[in-house]
Amino acid sequence: MKVFAFICSILFISGVSARSLQLMSYNVENLFDAKHDEGKKDWTFLAKNYPGKKDACNLEKSKHRRKECLETDWTEKKLEFKLNHIAEVVSKDRALPDFLGLVEVENSKVVTMLAKKLGYESFEVSESPDERGVDVALLFKTTKDIKKISKLEHVVQVEYPTRNILEVQFLIDDIYPLTIFVNHWPSLANPDSWRIKAAEVLAKRSIEILAKSPGMSILAMGDFNTIDDNTPHPFKTVLCKDNLFTDINKAFQDDKSIDEKLKKARPAGTYYYPPKDQWNELDHFFVSKNLIEGKDLKVELKTFEIYAPRFITHQLKRNSLSGDQKLILAPKRFEPEGVSNDSIGYSDHFPIVLELSYQDKEKVKKRGNKKIKK
Repeated sequence: MKVFAFICSILFISGVSARSLQLMSYNVENLFDAKHDEGKKDWTFLAKNYPGKKDACNLEKSKHRRKECLETDWTEKKLEFKLNHIAEVVSKDRALPDFLGLVEVENSKVVTMLAKKLGYESFEVSESPDERGVDVALLFKTTKDIKKISKLEHVVQVEYPTRNILEVQFLIDDIYPLTIFVNHWPSLANPDSWRIKAAEVLAKRSIEILAKSPGMSILAMGDFNTIDDNTPHPFKTVLCKDNLFTDINKAFQDDKSIDEKLKKARPAGTYYYPPKDQWNELDHFFVSKNLIEGKDLKVELKTFEIYAPRFITHQLKRNSLSGDQKLILAPKRFEPEGVSNDSIGYSDHFPIVLELSYQDKEKVKKRGNKKIKK
């Protein structure tokens, strides 16, 4: 306590006080409403007796998808269960994040419902060409320190329509320009080249922003659907090339000042793939160089966390190579066929969290208090 008081007194005397921004990125796994969106293949997440559902489901080429579509009975009641569960994960045991990036949301309707439950007044949702209607969103607090400047979307041109990359620019404390991207790259069922394309779209736009606004801080979050054996690798060959971005997941593990016990205590990934008994880190934060090296607005690397409270996990028994059984605490995945609050589950991903800190100084020139060029 004495040390803390001493630090606070120094900050007070120097006229400098540190503030923080909390960020969370969460793939919420199929947050769909219970209404059909015209032109979208959202038939699975509708009630069994919904007009036109049976005929649409029977058009599915995949036997598995067809069966899933026909048997899923998605109702307003189940939607309410799912919204309550997401809200529980986001805010039950921790402060509401200043920025909440969401992956796998259907539309602004469900995001509005979730925002109301959580207490967010402001959010942006993409309008992607994805055939199922899957989008991404960014919810953010309405405070004097967080001012939204602009919103853009970036199309990833691959063989089939996929999710847009959402870009939202902010001014923090009337001083610090910050751009946040929310991503949901093409799934691992698709060629590696598709994720390379998504990486190129993100990298190109980030380079454009930095060329116009060198003081801009950039943070990209979301589900990047990328694993170590992807070739070519979109992180190594595109995003992190020439130090454009730093992967916070990797930086956290490589930082020797962070206790090894803390590193080992976290889950082995954000997504568990049972058929291969394999953990994958699909969800990431990437930050621009100035957020790593900055003094006024910067990443607090030690705050990075794969957030896995016990209530969103379930135990799986697996045989180890030695023949012994091991217990795995995997994400308690969302089960649309569930009929109760307990059986419907949460998501097949764990969320990730991170903090940025920024200095509030009276003598700091308001370098960022200029119109940000789009």
